[in-house]
Amino acid sequence: MKKQLLSIFTAATVLSGMAQTPSPSWTINQSGNYTPSVVATTMLYAVDANTVWGKGENAIDGGNNEFFTKTTNGGTSWTSGNLPDTNIYINANIEGIDGNTAWVSSFLKASQSQGAIHRTTNGGATWVNMTTTNMFTNTAAFTNIVSFFTPSVGITMGDPVNNAYEIWRTTDGGTTWSQIPSSSIPPPTAGEFGIVDLYCKFGATHLWYGTQRGRVYRTTDAGLTWAVSVVAANTFTVTDLSFSSPMKGIVIGVNTGNTWEAYNTTNGGVTWNQIAFDPNLGRNDLCNIPGTEWFASVENQGNGGGRISYSKDNGVTWTDWMSTGIQYFSVAFANTFTGWVGTYKNFPFQGNLGIYKYNGNTFNSNFTVPSFVCKPIGNATTTPVNNSAAASGVLTYSWSSNSGAVSFSSPTATLPVITFTALGTYTIVLAAADATNSINTSSQVVTVLTCSTPVAGFNIPSSSCNNIALTLTNTSVGAPNPSITITTNPASNVTITPGSGSLTTLRFGTPGIYTVSLNASSAAGSDVSTRTVNINNCNPAVSFTGTNLYSNIFYRCIRTDSIRTVNTTTAFATGLITYTWSASPSSGVTYSPSATNSAPLIRFASSVTPVYTITLRATNSSGTASAVQILTMDYLCVGLNENNRLLNVLEVYPNPAKDILHVTLPPYTDAYEVKMTNLLGSVIYDEKAINNKEGLTISLLNKPKGVYFLTVTVNNEKVTKKIIIE
Repeated sequence: MKKQLLSIFTAATVLSGMAQTPSPSWTINQSGNYTPSVVATTMLYAVDANTVWGKGENAIDGGNNEFFTKTTNGGTSWTSGNLPDTNIYINANIEGIDGNTAWVSSFLKASQSQGAIHRTTNGGATWVNMTTTNMFTNTAAFTNIVSFFTPSVGITMGDPVNNAYEIWRTTDGGTTWSQIPSSSIPPPTAGEFGIVDLYCKFGATHLWYGTQRGRVYRTTDAGLTWAVSVVAANTFTVTDLSFSSPMKGIVIGVNTGNTWEAYNTTNGGVTWNQIAFDPNLGRNDLCNIPGTEWFASVENQGNGGGRISYSKDNGVTWTDWMSTGIQYFSVAFANTFTGWVGTYKNFPFQGNLGIYKYNGNTFNSNFTVPSFVCKPIGNATTTPVNNSAAASGVLTYSWSSNSGAVSFSSPTATLPVITFTALGTYTIVLAAADATNSINTSSQVVTVLTCSTPVAGFNIPSSSCNNIALTLTNTSVGAPNPSITITTNPASNVTITPGSGSLTTLRFGTPGIYTVSLNASSAAGSDVSTRTVNINNCNPAVSFTGTNLYSNIFYRCIRTDSIRTVNTTTAFATGLITYTWSASPSSGVTYSPSATNSAPLIRFASSVTPVYTITLRATNSSGTASAVQILTMDYLCVGLNENNRLLNVLEVYPNPAKDILHVTLPPYTDAYEVKMTNLLGSVIYDEKAINNKEGLTISLLNKPKGVYFLTVTVNNEKVTKKIIIE
């Protein structure tokens, strides 16, 4: 449902007499290069330090016209263009994959419902509707987001339809989508719905979205299964949320009494704790500072006309970056020293270009260490990865810990060797100071334990069928518990889907022999285990024939107007097999009980062509295959008797023929009737002849090329031969 947030267009008029001063940490003024004179950049998505995608709304017409903007050089230059079908859709969110590829979700402008998802792969020059059949078509549907965990794996989510949130998932970059079953999604409460652009993604598996009934849905397996938690009473609308890790996150929202509230979590959103709503907390947009547990927020209203702030304690307290007279609508960071905020272009003051880039040093301290360190006999050591950086100047460092059991080879080194003398859990702290002696700190937790080298192992069936899901059970052991990576050789056309616990699903699209490898790794080392899996082609082996035939399915002198089919298909894969029969031409052909029956009675109208192509398509869980039979009918033989003597002595040559056709007639005293018809039954030659030694010569000049039927009748004996004129 459309996001009910602070209006982006109501507060600007009150700022006409107010000075406009950007924050000292946000002084780089960049232009989104929108064509209209007044545009608000209401969405930003940072792919990396160079690539950012955003959405702009025309502030003059109340946001009815929308545009994209993007940069691939860190904001030095931006390009803009139209979002897809803006006369039909209103954009719900935009998310970039790289400098060329981005996705947008939208809902219908006229009905404020249903919707679509579009993709560009050429930097926004063109957009392609990637909405699949039945996606967001119900009148109760409403598209809220599209988001990708990896360039291949993504989801799109919409409001509940038939008591289940409409969530679709792709594993091939959006080419195909499958709907997540309602059994994998907790049902909504009465009247509950999602909100556009209200989601947070972390890593390749975690995503959260909020509702207007005080609840947050979450997935930890890239959208396959979902859980839900209650943040506050159902009168509470979640207006934004953000996570700094799979465990830590914050939610803000408003009650029906227009009272704003804030909550945080330390267990991934399973439970939530209310915290005081800091007046410096921006209410329009939240984002994580990648590589840290810190957040940024923005607002377009409040004291001074707007606000941009940050928190280093999971949302409990917020520090204002101090700007005046600037309204902020969106914020995105790529790392600790590269971020952008979206504002107005040229409103209320000329010279504001619409986007500001971060140039401060608030988050200079940033490092990582292993979560686990193994302690052999003696001491354990590790070296941190120092990601600290300053926009300008040189940083100096001071390392410390919360325990005397930890020492540093040099407390002021960029990359000191950290030594642990005892088992336990320790907090490592880095204080980074810039040239002005402004100090920022960050911390990481390390657990030192007795380790055992991983032993990789898994179970998987040794053979299966193409396109059938196989379950791989991880049996790897080690301390700490090793993480696993599963690969196949060959790797093409194989889908690997993490499941719950130790289970992983593999689906092989192409028959063949595959080597499946599992790599188990931890701080104690790594190990690889392999298995060979034989994938068989289990598509149906389709075949059929028919009864009620004078001869067989290929030729029949028709005695009835129907054929009873005999389905001899073999279905190798388990599961339901479905059938579809068809005839060409199809006019006058009916099926009883239906064309999807395994062996229907096929009826033919006598007025149609005597040659049919009968096709049977069979589908099982592995795939689809088909078989074809040609049915030739001779309606002219009804009521007459075939005679083998006439058939054996009659000669017609040449066949195929060009200009003339010779017919040699056996000695009969009665006259012969020789008749030639085309496939439609039209007579093109008809003559009665008395037997003579020379037979008949039929001129074929000016006769169209094709298939004809020559029928010779005498003494109630009849023979029909197929003639081809070249």
